[in-house]
Amino acid sequence: MTDHIHIAITHPNGVKHFTLCPTRKKVVQTFALVLLAVLTVTFASLYLLSARSTEAEAAVDRLRQERAVLNNEVAMLEQKRDELSQTIENKDVELTAITQRVVTVEDMLGLQSVAKDASLTHRLDVAAINSAVRYTMLQLIPNGKPIESYRRSSGYGSRTHPVTGKEKFHMGLDLTADIGTPVYAPADGVVEYVRPSRRKGYGNFVKIDHAFGFMTLYAHLDKFNVRSGQFVKKGDLVAWSGNTGLSTGPHLHYEVRFLGRALDPRRFIKWSTDQFDTLLENEKRVSWGHLVAVVENLVETQVQVANMPDPEPPLSTAQQRETSEAVPSKVSM
Repeated sequence: MTDHIHIAITHPNGVKHFTLCPTRKKVVQTFALVLLAVLTVTFASLYLLSARSTEAEAAVDRLRQERAVLNNEVAMLEQKRDELSQTIENKDVELTAITQRVVTVEDMLGLQSVAKDASLTHRLDVAAINSAVRYTMLQLIPNGKPIESYRRSSGYGSRTHPVTGKEKFHMGLDLTADIGTPVYAPADGVVEYVRPSRRKGYGNFVKIDHAFGFMTLYAHLDKFNVRSGQFVKKGDLVAWSGNTGLSTGPHLHYEVRFLGRALDPRRFIKWSTDQFDTLLENEKRVSWGHLVAVVENLVETQVQVANMPDPEPPLSTAQQRETSEAVPSKVSM
């Protein structure tokens, strides 16, 4: 009887007794163990699934956040792409405008020989050099009016002198102007001399030496604003017109000379950027081709120097000492 299991169940109607034989006992024990194992595995599985679900939800949240960040980055990249596209479009417009300007400048400078398919940099360099050549020549060689307003009363060439009545070659222009009219330098130069003379010949006059053998002379002046040996720039005030010397009325006598030979000042007064080739074509007593070649060589040299990289600054004494100490000296055996 010891191998049997007795179970008593109490209820309102009394007590019921159950007896399990060893075989049933084993079955119940086995069932209980299996049930316990199943419950343990089930709870363990549920715990693992819950943990994994939490991790999955956290991962999903991270992915959502990363997606939001990526969406923002994509939006920023798209904005930058649009900005770059707009910038490129603007640059294309600017490049087209620059190219058109280069073509216009080439036409103005007479650079038909420059190939239109040449690089824009080369065309800009050529245009810049030619423009610089013209600017340099107009800065150093007399051009434009020496006084702002005048009425030409006597031209260049043979004439009867209004005072002596003799036939004589007039080497300049007589520009009628009131006494005290400002007289300006038509180009850079140096004042060779200033001569005051109220009664004789040219009266008060100034002579300015310019580059390449050119000079200008201003006569019948009232007062001077320069002195001998003074350097002047184009447009500087030189003197004031007057009525000194052999003169029948207030005016400025203006001459342009090349190597001492008088040239027609009217051609130089009309000479400008817009009428640049006119003087070169009409004034045959100047070897313009050689002069232009000299100025071109000068300008090209300046452009090359301007495009050269800046030289490295020299080493200080301390740096030279450190360099010499860093390099081992050779020991002769």
